[in-house]
Amino acid sequence: MCGIVGSVHAERGQIDQQLVRRMCALIRRRGPDDDGFFFDGQVGLGMRRLAIIDVNSGRQPVFNEDRTVAVVFNGEIYNYKELREGLLKRGHVLTSHSDTECIVHLYEDFGEDYVTHLRGMFAIALWDLRQKKLLLARDRFGIKPLYYWRDGRDLYFGSELKCLLAVERYERQMDLQSVSDFFTFKYVPGPRTIYRGIAELPPGYTAVWKNGELTTRRYWQLKYSTDSNKSVDYYREGLLHHLEEAVRLHLVSEVPLGSFLSGGIDSSAIVALMAKICPGNVKTFTVGFGEGQPGADERPYARTVAELFKTDHSECVYDNPQTQVESILPLMLEAFDEPFADSSMIPNYLVCQAARQWVTVAMSGIGGDELFAGYERYRGALAANTYQRLPGLLRHSFNALIHSLPQWNIAGLWIDRMKRFVDGAALPLPERYQQYLSAFTELDKANLFSQDFLSELRKAHVGSAELAMHKVEQCRDPLEWILLTDMETYLPDDELRKADRLSMWHSLEVRVPFLDHKLVEFVATIPSHLKLKGWEKKHILIKSLEGLLPQSILNRRKQGFSIPLNRWLQGPLRDLLRSHLATSAIREMGLFNPVAIDRLLDEHDRGVHNHETQLWALLTFVMWHRSFLLKAKLPLSHS
Repeated sequence: MCGIVGSVHAERGQIDQQLVRRMCALIRRRGPDDDGFFFDGQVGLGMRRLAIIDVNSGRQPVFNEDRTVAVVFNGEIYNYKELREGLLKRGHVLTSHSDTECIVHLYEDFGEDYVTHLRGMFAIALWDLRQKKLLLARDRFGIKPLYYWRDGRDLYFGSELKCLLAVERYERQMDLQSVSDFFTFKYVPGPRTIYRGIAELPPGYTAVWKNGELTTRRYWQLKYSTDSNKSVDYYREGLLHHLEEAVRLHLVSEVPLGSFLSGGIDSSAIVALMAKICPGNVKTFTVGFGEGQPGADERPYARTVAELFKTDHSECVYDNPQTQVESILPLMLEAFDEPFADSSMIPNYLVCQAARQWVTVAMSGIGGDELFAGYERYRGALAANTYQRLPGLLRHSFNALIHSLPQWNIAGLWIDRMKRFVDGAALPLPERYQQYLSAFTELDKANLFSQDFLSELRKAHVGSAELAMHKVEQCRDPLEWILLTDMETYLPDDELRKADRLSMWHSLEVRVPFLDHKLVEFVATIPSHLKLKGWEKKHILIKSLEGLLPQSILNRRKQGFSIPLNRWLQGPLRDLLRSHLATSAIREMGLFNPVAIDRLLDEHDRGVHNHETQLWALLTFVMWHRSFLLKAKLPLSHS
C-alpha cells in the first residue's frame, strides 16, 4: 500500500526530478515507511510506501530481470502467491516475496493484458524502457485512486489531486460542470475533478502513453447475467463460499489487522468470517457519539457481534461534536482536495483515527449495499411503479397530505423520504433515481446560484447533472440498472473515495472483501428478486448468513455510519454554519444567491424544513473554496 506519482515527457532530458520528489512528499501520509524513485531521461516515477507485505524486502520501484520494465504500485494483489507460483514455473526470476514484483513479470508474459490477471485493489504505473511506453491501470471498482493531467504531449499523474496541483505549469481553474454536479450529488462525479483539465482514470480502465499520445481502454465491465433456473440454495451456498474466500484472501498481512464493526449485516459478516478463519485474533472498532444522540450510536449492535465472536473490541465515543467537527473538518477537506459533502465522512474519519492506534490494516463492509440492494432508495425507486397505478384522485390527495407535513419532528427523515418519493414517482427511472440522490435539483440550483454565476454556467455550456446518471447502459431489469448505476457512480466517487482518503490520511489501509471481483461476478448472476424480495433488502445475503449471525443482527434496520447532523447544525455547529454562510461572505464569493441561502438557514432554524443535506453541502464547499481557491486566486473555467 502506498501512493504513486510521476511524469513522462515526449522529449528526453526534460524530467524535473525535484518536482517528482515534491509530488511524492505531499502524499507522505499514504506511505510513511519508505519512498522510492526511478528516473530515465523522459520519465520519472515516485512512490511512498506503507509496508504491509514483504515488509523487509518489498521496496519500490520494482524491476524485471534486465531492468527494462519498472513499476510503482499502490494497493494489494491478493492472489499474488498463486501468480508467483505460475511465474516461477514459467522461468521468471523473482528476488522478493512482494506482490508488486509479480506485476513486471506478468507484463512480460501478457503485455497490456497483464492487469486482467490481478485480483485486488490497485493503481499502477509501469514504464517499458524498450518501447518508451507508460502504462497506467486502475482496479475494477476504483478502490484506489489515480489522477492525471496532460500538458500538451507530456503527462503527469498521482494518487491524489494535491500531487498535480504542485506542478507549476498547471494553471489552476475550477471546472464549472463539476461545481454544478457537486451540488447535485454531494461529490464530484468522475472522471472529472473540480480542477479543469485534471481527470481521474475511471475504474476498470488502463491508459497508455507513447510518443506524446494517450489512449484509454476499458479492460473490465460488470455484466448481469442471471439464471432463474438455479435454486435459492445454489445461490445461498455459492455466495457464502465466495464471500469466505474473499475474506480469506484479504487477510494476508505482515502487520496488525482488524475490522470496522458497525453491527450491521455487512461488517458483521466480515467479522464473523474473520473469526472463523483466524479465531481469537480479531480486533474490531466502532464509533458512537455518546448519550442523547439517538440514531447515531450503533455501539450496542457492535457489542453483540463482538461478544459473540470474542473479538478484541474498541469503542470510540465522541460526545463534543462542536469541538471535534470544527477541528477535523478542515483536515478532511485537505484529505479530499476537492469538495465532498457526505456527512458520514465524520464518523469514518474518527474510526480510522482510532483504528490506526492499534492496526495498520482494517477490513470494511463497503460494497454490500450496492451488491445486494441494501439502501432504502432502492425500494422507493421501484415502489413508484406500483404507486403510479393508484387512482389519480387518491395520488393527488396523498401528495397534498405529504407536502403539508412539517419535516422537523421525530419523523423528519421519514417525511423527507416520502416527499422525495411522491415528487419523483411520475418520472422515468433514471430521473426518478437521481432525484432521490440529489442534494439540489436543477430547479434548486437555478435559485441557489447567483445570476452572474448562472451566466458563467451558460457561457460554459454546462449541462444538467443528469448526464452523470446516463453513462450506465439501461438493463432490462430496473433494479439491476439501479445497482449497476451505483456500482459505477456512487460507489467509486463517494464510498470508496471517502474510505481511501480518510484512511490514508491516517496511514491506514482499508480493505473491502465484498468488492473482490470474483465475488461480484457471482453476485451478478443472482436474480434481482432474490436481492430485494418484496420489502426485504439483502434477502439472499441474509439467507446465506443464517446460522453464522444472530437474527437480531440479520433483522435489524439499516443505520450506517450516520450522525445527527440536523440537530448539530441547529445546535453546536450553528455558529460555524452561520459564520461561513453569512450574507456578506456569500456575497463576496459571487457564486451564490445570498437570499436563497438565508432562506435555507431560516427555515432550518425554525423547523419549517430540514435542510441538513443542502446546508452541509454549502458549508463544505464554502470552506473548501476559501482554503483551496481563494488563497490561490483560482479563476473559473469556461470549458
